[in-house]
Amino acid sequence: MPERFTQGEASRILGVTPSRLQYWHRLRLVVPSVRWGERFYNFGDLVALRSIKTLTERHIPARKISRAISALGGGENVRAPLGEFQFFPSGRQIAAITPRSTGTVIEPLTGQFVLPFHGLAGGTEKVLEMQSSAAEEIFEYAVRCESQPDGTEEAMRLYRRIIELQPRWSEPHINLGCVFYKTGELEKARQEFCAALELEAESVVGHFNLGCVFDEMGDSEKAIQHLHRAIELDPSHADAHFNLASTYEKSGRKQLALQHWISYLQLQSRGPWADFARAQVQKCAPPKAPTPPIPFRPRKPN
Repeated sequence: MPERFTQGEASRILGVTPSRLQYWHRLRLVVPSVRWGERFYNFGDLVALRSIKTLTERHIPARKISRAISALGGGENVRAPLGEFQFFPSGRQIAAITPRSTGTVIEPLTGQFVLPFHGLAGGTEKVLEMQSSAAEEIFEYAVRCESQPDGTEEAMRLYRRIIELQPRWSEPHINLGCVFYKTGELEKARQEFCAALELEAESVVGHFNLGCVFDEMGDSEKAIQHLHRAIELDPSHADAHFNLASTYEKSGRKQLALQHWISYLQLQSRGPWADFARAQVQKCAPPKAPTPPIPFRPRKPN
């Protein structure tokens, strides 16, 4: 078995979409390593990701899992701590059995102890049904809808409902904007990404997505502004370098484009887009001065 798995490989192994992996990454539940612009997961990450998938399928929102881990002392700097805990639904909260405990069950977000119902410790029986239609649960379902061929309309409806329930949350605006972008509704996509940035001004994803929309709408200057900001916030964002280079090139600024084609290749040196970037480097690079001829030296007379 390989020691590292790309995001695409992890997606296929776990049966989840890349967008869900990226969302869990943004929540810092599992943080992959990055090299050549590609995300890599190790075996321990896959175990943690499978745990997250199982929990979300039992109607435990990923954001609640993240907060519960922090409350239990996992914190953002601990990689894949999920294997240390057992989580269970407990009404509108999450119950957890902590490591090395004697079966004590606690609700991490409230700090309250919970009576150990039959089957709770083993996790083999469903303890309580989640009756709530909380925004976080709807979000998880909307992400799954997006991956279905006929789920676009339902996903859009759900994201709008989430925004009504939690108007200060930027993630549903980001995802709804992506759906609009895919369906070609650029103005609506622009509005959603702008709304996300009003809530989270330093969102790398928000600036990158808004830059892509402005580029599609033909507004090169605004596209450049937001793609630049995405790179300032995350210099390793290979796609932002690629799109910024493309936008510069379309506006005739080949030397600026060249800088970002090179940056993209430093981050993403393999794959078809890397081949395209190399071709653009050749096209944008200034022509080399011809090698001066070697001076002719007449033969000396004997």
